[in-house]
Amino acid sequence: MAYDRPSWREIDKAKDQSGRRKRRNKDKKDLPQHSTRYDKYKSDLNRLFDQGMAGDLLKKEEAKEPEPPPQKTTPRGKTKTAVATRKGNGRIPKNRKAATSRLKLFRAVVDAVDSESLNLALDELCEKFGLPDDWQVLARVLEYHDEKMIIQAVQKMKNLLPTTVKIPRRFTLKERLRSIGQTAVDQELRNLAREFEELL
Repeated sequence: MAYDRPSWREIDKAKDQSGRRKRRNKDKKDLPQHSTRYDKYKSDLNRLFDQGMAGDLLKKEEAKEPEPPPQKTTPRGKTKTAVATRKGNGRIPKNRKAATSRLKLFRAVVDAVDSESLNLALDELCEKFGLPDDWQVLARVLEYHDEKMIIQAVQKMKNLLPTTVKIPRRFTLKERLRSIGQTAVDQELRNLAREFEELL
């Protein structure tokens, strides 16, 4: 009885098909962090949050899911009753429109290309919400035209420094502080910038 051995062409074809399957399975796994698909996914998410549509999508998803049936429990002695609080986890502000506009202003400050758009975005942010405790926004305040606000930003960063694990763009921040320490008109700002640069 003759043994039916596959030809080399059939063996190569089988290898090619198994390689394709492996690549397909690999593509279906998690996206690598710096792929173009990941960047597009991230930008789409940012757009959803900036436009305030994320809450609407969550409402639609919650409406689709049926509520689980209530569980019957028998009391075993005294139980503590929870204090009624507002809906949410405490981090969601009561006014969603204000929260989304605040995030939009944060993004406008961080993404500002020229000094005019930066100054307008910072003016609006500080007028509506005050100077935030966000490192990226505070770092951009160092490019602002008003030295009083720069002093406030440097003092805030100095107060945040002990609780901050990682400072974003530390080298760029040090260079800006060095420049301010040399060119600022206000002597207090010059001294403050030099002190903070040494702390970094």
